[in-house]
Amino acid sequence: MPPVARITSNRKRSSWPAMAFIVESILLLIFLVGALALMTLTFSNALNRSVESRTQDAAVIAASSIAEHFAADPSDVQEETVLGDLRIACTVTDEPRAGGIMHHAHIDVFDAKGADGSAPVYSLDTSRYESGV
Repeated sequence: MPPVARITSNRKRSSWPAMAFIVESILLLIFLVGALALMTLTFSNALNRSVESRTQDAAVIAASSIAEHFAADPSDVQEETVLGDLRIACTVTDEPRAGGIMHHAHIDVFDAKGADGSAPVYSLDTSRYESGV
């Protein structure tokens, strides 16, 4: 009879390492899923920042272009211009001075496809003085 008891004892011992392997595998799987979730979140945030950066760069270039056009001829600047996905609003005001006129321009660049059309992506103020006008 003692050999039978020894066999049942061995079966209990052999099932414990299998159970430990399953627990370790589950913990490893949970760790890998968590790490994958964090990496996905990080890459998603990086992509969003990249898109925002490209939009900001395009807005700066568009505003600079309008400002250069204003510097060349303040009376020829349009109040609103659309360039691709950007809408550029330019407000020109004139201030008479003793020797001429000071022209001021306020340039706002909006993302035309963005949901929030009220907040400009980029703003720029510039001035040009014309003497003897």
